[in-house]
Amino acid sequence: MESIEKVDSAPVASPVAHRPLPSLRMTAAVLVLAALFAVFSTAGSEWGSPPPSGSSLLPNFRYVNSGWVAPLETQDNGPFSQELRAFVIVNQEELDAFESTYISKAVRGNPTSLGRIDFDTSVLLAAYYLWRPVQGDPLSVRDVTVKGDRARVQLELDKDAQGREYAYLYAPMTMVAVERPLFPPGEPVEFVFELAGHPSITLDATPN
Repeated sequence: MESIEKVDSAPVASPVAHRPLPSLRMTAAVLVLAALFAVFSTAGSEWGSPPPSGSSLLPNFRYVNSGWVAPLETQDNGPFSQELRAFVIVNQEELDAFESTYISKAVRGNPTSLGRIDFDTSVLLAAYYLWRPVQGDPLSVRDVTVKGDRARVQLELDKDAQGREYAYLYAPMTMVAVERPLFPPGEPVEFVFELAGHPSITLDATPN
């Protein structure tokens, strides 16, 4: 009779205890905390807080008019000047004074819109640029950010403007209206007008 050799089978390894994967709820919590950290890390920046406009989807300003002007006092501005001039207009007298600084050559939008400005609720921000002889109406307000007693007005020149070609030494002009409740009541506000490639202009006014 054949002998049967008993072979001992290898011991079966006990199952390794695996660390449970983090739950989806925990992962979501981590992502939320990371997002909050990113938001608060930028809160200390000068213009990091959203303007108190009630809606981040709407701009803090509304278009009034724009066009091309011939400023009256340009003796110190040669043919190669690159100068930005800015204005904060809080009442009708200041608007009349602003309009007396130039001769209008072309206005886009409704020219009568200035006659409907309610200075009890609005402030006008205006600027023109010496000189930019290109086609179209290239100077515009890109954004207005208000934070306490400081306001940042970002301007831009459209490099690809299309339209009628105006003669040399016409300055592009733009004007927008901003609601007075955005500003602290009875306090002076520092308005900083910025245009890429040019020194900023700072004006002080009490708009509210």
